[in-house]
Amino acid sequence: GGGTLLASAGAGLPSDNRPPPITTRSSREALDLAGDMNSLHARMFGAFWCSHCYEQKQALGLEAMRSIPYVECDREGFNGRRDLCKEMEVPGYPTWEINGELFPGERSLGELREIVDDILK
Repeated sequence: GGGTLLASAGAGLPSDNRPPPITTRSSREALDLAGDMNSLHARMFGAFWCSHCYEQKQALGLEAMRSIPYVECDREGFNGRRDLCKEMEVPGYPTWEINGELFPGERSLGELREIVDDILK
């Protein structure tokens, strides 16, 4: 099979297929957003190897992402929930679930804020 291909694709990642650690601190804006997202049962679907997922987490920062559930969709990933991602019909990574609705793609804090405000209004 394509085992060797997987090994090279994972170069530089921790061996247990966890996403890379978040190194940024959360802004006030990101923390407020995370609080509102929590009230809307938001989750982020992603994969440990997905650079856009990592950029998304870095944009929100460590403290904000601590409070937002992250769902690993790759079956090879740490705590992988491939079944859930298929059931939810997650179209790609990252995908946000906010208030039961899916919002695919990496989003700026401003875009996420607009989505949240639109639901909360």
